[in-house]
Amino acid sequence: MARFRNLFQSRKRSHQNHSAESSSTSSRSELESQNFDSILINEFCNSFWGDGGYEKLLKRVKMSDKMLDDLKSWFKERASIEADYSKRLTRLSKASVFSDMNFEGDGLNRGLERLQEATARSAHSHAELSKTFKQELETRVSEFITRRDGSRKTSQALIEKLHKKLEEFKSLQEKVNPFPSCTIHRTHTESCARKRFEVDSIAVNGYGAQLHLVQGREMDRVTIKLDKAKASIVGTEKNYRVLTRNLEDTAEQWTLQWKMFCDLIQDLEEDRIDFIRSTLWNYANGLSAVSVLEDEQCEVIRKTLERCDTERDIRQFISQSSTGAELYRAPPFIDYVNGQHEAPKFEGNPRNRRIAKFQRNSSRVFQTSPINSSRVVQDLVHSIQRPPSLQTSAHAEEEHESIPYVPRKVGRYGGSIADVIASNSIAPNFVPFDRAVTLLPCRSSHETHQPLHDPHHHDHFNGPGILVNH
Repeated sequence: MARFRNLFQSRKRSHQNHSAESSSTSSRSELESQNFDSILINEFCNSFWGDGGYEKLLKRVKMSDKMLDDLKSWFKERASIEADYSKRLTRLSKASVFSDMNFEGDGLNRGLERLQEATARSAHSHAELSKTFKQELETRVSEFITRRDGSRKTSQALIEKLHKKLEEFKSLQEKVNPFPSCTIHRTHTESCARKRFEVDSIAVNGYGAQLHLVQGREMDRVTIKLDKAKASIVGTEKNYRVLTRNLEDTAEQWTLQWKMFCDLIQDLEEDRIDFIRSTLWNYANGLSAVSVLEDEQCEVIRKTLERCDTERDIRQFISQSSTGAELYRAPPFIDYVNGQHEAPKFEGNPRNRRIAKFQRNSSRVFQTSPINSSRVVQDLVHSIQRPPSLQTSAHAEEEHESIPYVPRKVGRYGGSIADVIASNSIAPNFVPFDRAVTLLPCRSSHETHQPLHDPHHHDHFNGPGILVNH
């Protein structure tokens, strides 16, 4: 009995395991089916078959084209602004304030020299940035527009022609559609042919039935009407069959061409979004690179000014240009009437000399630290953080706060901004969206990223400094 009981329990466990496996397989297949259905829903070729689908998809294409044209114009204007700014900075770096600074002490003179160099380097950086905006961004957008237009030119012309044909059919559609669920509705011409064929069929059947109920002269009249109805039904039936076949052929052709066109438009839209995303990323990297280069030049100026000692410059000026400490003595009166012809000489008597030993009276407030962030700079930082003309949504602020600081390589002291952009371009391992997209060549695995500068560099401003590559 124990043996049979064990055998029964083993069979029961086997049946339970088999049921569990069947249930698991069924649930897995249902999940895969749901995932497959969700994928199909997110495709253009399964989403624009209803009324107005053609208009909505073509409107999307038109708005995308306009957006690309506007972006191209925007980059062109931005490049022009940078070029003009570079020219003005170049003129500013040659201003008279730098040609007349030789009278200053060594400390302040070096600070002014660094300011002149920083202005010239900033002009060079913005010139390179303008060139990058012109060549790497505006030109790329123009080339992308050309490729995009060429790839859909033939298909769009064909689909527009086919849609025009369908619209001509729909313009003749009956007010009451006998088949509202059909994608390609019955046209008025076909419906009229169907109505005429239906009327002729009813007449033939009616006259045929009536012929058995009448006699004599009435039978002759019914026979004549039956012959006319039979003659008419031949033409109406032929016309009805031809129109029905034409509509079926048109529906099949439309289904095939519209599906292909939807696939093409979805490919173009995905390429456009990826392209604009990559282009704006490069734009941000260009501005970031220039900001870092200018920040480096500003740091050079700050370090030079830290070595500037006001008292030392004043002492240097005194030692180089001092004219002595002896005070001016007014010449005495010469009494020419009494025969005096020259002033008495007192140079030999040191007691008659007056030496300047004054105590300086200064209203200047002594500064313990010459490099001290002023309230103006703090107000400027807060104003930049909260620009009055921009209204940032709460979602955008949360997204901005959630982005970590990622140090990257940046070129130093001028150079081609295009190289900096290439080094900071989006990498394939950066996946901010669900669908991974590789936009630019991959970096080598052994390449390291050096930090741009200390993130806490501007903490003494009581506000954030220049944020790069966030």
